[in-house]
Amino acid sequence: MKKLSVLLFLLALVGTTFAEPSSTNTINVEENLLVGLNSANIGLKTSSAYMLGQYGTSKSINSLLKVLKSGETEEERISAAVALVKINTEQSMFAVKQNAKFDRSERVRRLCTLFYNQSLQNN
Repeated sequence: MKKLSVLLFLLALVGTTFAEPSSTNTINVEENLLVGLNSANIGLKTSSAYMLGQYGTSKSINSLLKVLKSGETEEERISAAVALVKINTEQSMFAVKQNAKFDRSERVRRLCTLFYNQSLQNN
């Protein structure tokens, strides 16, 4: 069942990616990525977070913040942090900065610190 849902998600994503670019397609892709972000499949969840960072819309910030705060695995929280840094709003950067201090994992704290500091150097 999981393989089928991942396959359907990827087919929907590919179908909208190769279609003519329009705001409707972008909205559909973003909605599909938000569905993927809520998946139980860790690979789908982390890649969806990464792609949401690529799109860089503020619509996805709240969902990414939820993953950053309460993601079960380090990989989920790290991919959410990367996406939030790419989106680069005041709210997203503050969340990554706070996660660098308070995450339960030393690895996630270290990487959030690195991402946050790198974004400060790029601005």
